[in-house]
Amino acid sequence: MYLFTFQSNHRTTLLIENSAILLILFWQGWQKNNLQKAFTYDNPSYIVLMIAVFTMIILSVNVSTPIEDKPKRSWSYLGLWALIELIGFIALFYFLIAINQPFISLIAGIALTAVTSGIMLYSNPLRDRD
Repeated sequence: MYLFTFQSNHRTTLLIENSAILLILFWQGWQKNNLQKAFTYDNPSYIVLMIAVFTMIILSVNVSTPIEDKPKRSWSYLGLWALIELIGFIALFYFLIAINQPFISLIAGIALTAVTSGIMLYSNPLRDRD
């Protein structure tokens, strides 16, 4: 019961925080008479909003796939897979979203790779041994 209350309070806190950031962004856009200037990667408030939204999305995903019947992966496999993900995510962000912002593409690629590789590292000991 306590865990449910904590998760509910956590989500409410993130919702209020994101709403406040959105209000700040709209206020900035209203002050400049241009909403598109407020919602750009040059605005630190927008970047904080994107990080908070992606974090909320990632944390709200409930993965409950049985993995005990799958073989345990080696460290070299996990490292190679993380490198492939890193290159793929950086390229994806660079070419689709932030073509003039390679640093943002690098940070987004590293963050997504850390999340996906962390999930793989966390679930790997739960697998059966070969």
